[in-house]
Amino acid sequence: MHALSIPDSTIRHDALQALSDGRALVDGAALFWILPSRRHPELLRLLVALQTLLNFLDLALERGARERGDPGRWMSLALDALDLDRPLPGIDGDLPLVDDAGYLRALTLACRAGCATLPQYRQAHGLLVREARRSRAFEIEHELDPRRRVAAMQQFAAHEFSATTDATWWEVTGGASSLLPAMAVLALAADDETIADDLRHAASAYMWVANAGALLDSYGDQLDDAVTGAHNWLAYYPAKNLALQRTAAVIDRALREAAALRNGDRHLVIVTSMVALMLSGDNARSRSLRSSTHALAAAGGSLTRLLIPILRAWRIAYRHRDG
Repeated sequence: MHALSIPDSTIRHDALQALSDGRALVDGAALFWILPSRRHPELLRLLVALQTLLNFLDLALERGARERGDPGRWMSLALDALDLDRPLPGIDGDLPLVDDAGYLRALTLACRAGCATLPQYRQAHGLLVREARRSRAFEIEHELDPRRRVAAMQQFAAHEFSATTDATWWEVTGGASSLLPAMAVLALAADDETIADDLRHAASAYMWVANAGALLDSYGDQLDDAVTGAHNWLAYYPAKNLALQRTAAVIDRALREAAALRNGDRHLVIVTSMVALMLSGDNARSRSLRSSTHALAAAGGSLTRLLIPILRAWRIAYRHRDG
């Protein structure tokens, strides 16, 4: 395993922890493989490599913010991974780690190799670059100073989502960091039958899926975050009941947007699986959240409710009970 060969102990620890703790997110990214009309093995490798890269960056950004007070400018790696028009990283460009035994370079090049196999990559290129640039929200979220963080997020949302009037600035900023719209676009770009409108509509729909994912992630973490003081997207709502109502509304919107896409049933499998996975963890099942979790499961519809016990069993089997 490449991560085991990283000489720097801190970087090696981040890489190995990301592989362990991020298993559910990697499996979720791999699920986008069902979208094309034909199986595309290179797409699967691309999705896994991209989410593995994001999981590692999440830990590295958090550590950088904690140790240096500045998370750094890591998300240019998303552009390196998805924009084949950029110089090759580590050759004409620089990667931010020098003691990682080429780990980041290997993940980045695996993503680029996968992109190069997608028959509709050129049609998708503009959307992929946009979503990769938007993922700088990932860095903003790791800003330690609350005032600077809020100001940066508001500025980011006003610049990137000025046409979005039915979502709050924290919802769109939280969603932008996940690259879920990019994953949907990558999956559709693997299909010869995909047209430009399919890509555009998918990117728009998955903005709502990403928003729902950010809120649900914070929902599952809210008890722990209240103790540690960690950043939580639900804390921006003026009251807990409003946060719950809005999360349910965003879940409903994400499902409706996904269902309206071509092959909407496949997209619904992805969205309901995401919602069910996030509601199946120990935290969401705790006594204090049990009634609100039932309300959010109801917002996810019958398939979500069906999947929750299945994914609960998956969590137990693979020892991923938290979250």
